[in-house]
Amino acid sequence: MSKQRILVTGSEGSLMQYVIPVLQEEGYHIIGVDNFARYGEIERERNYDFIRGDLTDKNFVDEIMQNIDGVVQAAALIYGVGGFNKYPADILSKDIVLHQNILWAMLKNDVKRIAYISSSMVYERSEHHPCKEEDAFEAIIPSTDYGLSKLTGERLCIAFSKQFGLDYTIWRPFNIITPHEEGEGEQGISHVFADFVKNLIIDKKNPLPIIGDGEQIRCFTWIEDVANVIGKYSFNEISKNETYNIGNPEPISMKELAKLIYQGTDELKFITTKSFSDDVKIRIPDISKAEKELNFSPTKKVEESVKICVQSVLGK
Repeated sequence: MSKQRILVTGSEGSLMQYVIPVLQEEGYHIIGVDNFARYGEIERERNYDFIRGDLTDKNFVDEIMQNIDGVVQAAALIYGVGGFNKYPADILSKDIVLHQNILWAMLKNDVKRIAYISSSMVYERSEHHPCKEEDAFEAIIPSTDYGLSKLTGERLCIAFSKQFGLDYTIWRPFNIITPHEEGEGEQGISHVFADFVKNLIIDKKNPLPIIGDGEQIRCFTWIEDVANVIGKYSFNEISKNETYNIGNPEPISMKELAKLIYQGTDELKFITTKSFSDDVKIRIPDISKAEKELNFSPTKKVEESVKICVQSVLGK
């Protein structure tokens, strides 16, 4: 019996680079697709099929969807809070267009199942902490266009399920920690962890430039914990037509995170260089559903995850 063929969009991003080996261990044949929009061409050894292309091109999506059995839809323009405010039109328009192109092409080619990589940003304006899965559709719509694009992406999956019977699993990761994201020159374009590593470890800045007051609360999750559950359960009957928070419910402020990363001997000081009105003040996941149904639990505390990443940078 031939292996099921899974199309992984956004395959060259750090999360999918961890998800793909898990999918392969589960017995799937992987076809990756990416347009290298964020960081430019990435040269690497690949043990999966790869296609370079733009998913906003409907004809291209129709072509690559032939002979596919399932889709992991991770393609999106992803930034930190600064990037959300700098590129809102790109994010909202392109992410929705490419996602609907995928869904329509799935119907055209009789592909039955999609795993959609959403985001904890759907909870931007939720008043509940920790956030349960159902809170996203009861809260005021997200302020950022990225959060809105993810919420719309989820609703598209659900709408295609209702009207056409397409099956889905929606994953909502919370603040992934990875040693593979690099901070960029402009503050806030990358995620906060990558920004802090660049400024503290590589550029050795003190005081540390921060966004807002540094008291924002987040929960950081080791990338392999997120990847393992996505890879193992995206096409499992247990998760069919379900939505799951995936995270480490261990709250930490941005200043506390910075102190874990800091390697200097002097007292770490902070200087606010930017502020955004839509910067979320607190975001904590309720992971009880994933714990109960998928036996999910984070394997690493935030301090251990930070230590691994810092050692990786120091070892270069």
